[in-house]
Amino acid sequence: MLSRIAPRSFVPLALFAASGLTLGGCTGDDAGMDRYTSSTTATSLGTTGDGDGDGDGDGDETTGPKLDMPSEMGSTCMEGVDAPPNCGDGILTEDEACDDGNQEDGDGCSADCLCVEAGYQCQPPGEACTPVAICGDGVVVPPEPCDDGNVDNGDGCSENCKEELGFKCEDSPSICTPTTCGDGIKEGAEGCDDGNTQPFDGCSSICLAEPDCSEDGCTSECGDGLVIDEECDDGNNTDGDGCSAACTIEDGYECEQDDSCEQINGECVLRVPAVYRDFNASHPDFAVQCDGLETGGVAPMLNAQGKPVASNTPVCQSASFAEWYIDTDDNATIVGDIVLFDNGNGGYVNRWGPNGEPWTAVENAVWAANTVAECENMGCVPCPWDANVGCYADEVTYDGQPFFFPIDNHPDVLPDPRYPAKVGPSYGYPNWPWEDEIVANPDDHNFHFTTEVVYWFQYQAGQTAQLDFTGDDDVWVFVNGRLAVDLGGVHVPENGSVTINDASAATYGLEDNGVYEIVVFQAERKQDGSSFRLTLDGFLNTPSNCLAICGDGIVGLGEQCDDGVNDGGYGECGPGCVLGEYCGDGIVQDQEDCDDGNYVNDDECPNSCTFVFIE
Repeated sequence: MLSRIAPRSFVPLALFAASGLTLGGCTGDDAGMDRYTSSTTATSLGTTGDGDGDGDGDGDETTGPKLDMPSEMGSTCMEGVDAPPNCGDGILTEDEACDDGNQEDGDGCSADCLCVEAGYQCQPPGEACTPVAICGDGVVVPPEPCDDGNVDNGDGCSENCKEELGFKCEDSPSICTPTTCGDGIKEGAEGCDDGNTQPFDGCSSICLAEPDCSEDGCTSECGDGLVIDEECDDGNNTDGDGCSAACTIEDGYECEQDDSCEQINGECVLRVPAVYRDFNASHPDFAVQCDGLETGGVAPMLNAQGKPVASNTPVCQSASFAEWYIDTDDNATIVGDIVLFDNGNGGYVNRWGPNGEPWTAVENAVWAANTVAECENMGCVPCPWDANVGCYADEVTYDGQPFFFPIDNHPDVLPDPRYPAKVGPSYGYPNWPWEDEIVANPDDHNFHFTTEVVYWFQYQAGQTAQLDFTGDDDVWVFVNGRLAVDLGGVHVPENGSVTINDASAATYGLEDNGVYEIVVFQAERKQDGSSFRLTLDGFLNTPSNCLAICGDGIVGLGEQCDDGVNDGGYGECGPGCVLGEYCGDGIVQDQEDCDDGNYVNDDECPNSCTFVFIE
């Protein structure tokens, strides 16, 4: 550790220890040394490095005072150095690093006035030191949960120094390492860990809390993102981000439910969890010969496990219906999600393209030629999917996924033959052409699977929410465990809808401000088509967004400082809760002897950016 204190007649050794230079007959008149008087030899001062050769780097055999900067301040920050005689009088003298008018630790200026504590600026002298938190400087100071020395997302510590889901961060600078959701150990940013990665059991597949819907209705838990009888709920159980682990608003923050959202390609999306179960064609309930819509195939209520139950008039070829939505030896369970994109009408819907591109169909084609060559000669290029139809057509866009095969590329699917797919009238093609007639070089697909989608919402009287669905084959939608949409059977895409409002609340057992789940069960049991269009509109599920209050005198995430006035000045907080000129900005100001771009003490330039003289 480098020494930065000097008897009155000596140059501060830190300037020389790092460079290996030997002190000679320098005087106070030398350039850059105008604060100091003439010096004698370097041996009279404490030196740096491992002077005693014991390998600990402490320089035990050197003379003079030795800098000792523990991670937590004690009564002194320099071993062997007494507090200056005027420490605590609020007047900064050259034998002090700071003087805030008292002799107390933990307030930014050490009790002996010899060190500025990490995370503070102590300007102007005589006033209370100001806490600062510069995200990305590698120094973890309150309110930062972490600081890994950068402002990059995705490495465990976010751009505003919040611990990211899937990581735990320790030390300063923070070292962030991945956590393992499902190992039964709750750590890092995890809100829960129940020893598995299955969703819909109170702890999600990424170890965030979920509402408990084991009884009629759901019980909202702190950390599930639903603000129910809580001051806030930001979807995690982490302190220091404005909403505490107990879902109370932390000092220095305002928390509101707003329209903050996950974004893809600059647009808001709604990501809903889904569980897929893959079956082989050899299963008796799949690769069936059934055909046509069949209602009344399931009981009107889910069972105690939250699964549909076959009625006395089950759908065609469903002898093993109880296996469709549970884990068995005959299926493979795959956890995923479905991304819904803003439809421009206040709702969210899944789409064909990964970035929200809608499906585009060529419709109303007009015959113009018998061959592609004739089309080219007539200038009708490119032609639609069938060159014999014509060269003039309308392009029509559709929401939803005309080729719904969500587990095609998942490594855990069962070994089963793949098949080509067709697209039908619901997506602009009444003649059911094959996919490869429209889409270039498509892969064959994994048919024979089921889908279970769960979405939690808060019902509020006077508001309306609606779910719309178009798809095949079997589809059932339950609200609060009650059957709301019945599209059973192996059929072409069919439409279903459920509206939640004051008129339907009693039907589904909804009470004002209660939390409930809406569940979609789907089965793909027959070639050659598979489509899925889910639209959610008006379902309230908005977590808290907590922002620091600039000007309240409390430094929060997103602020570098906040002294309550924020009028600027050297080492003081400026407008917008941002520091202007300060010790640690890497620029040597008129008030400074040095500035190495940080505000830590254990290097060549002290946290005060001034050298201290000891008589």
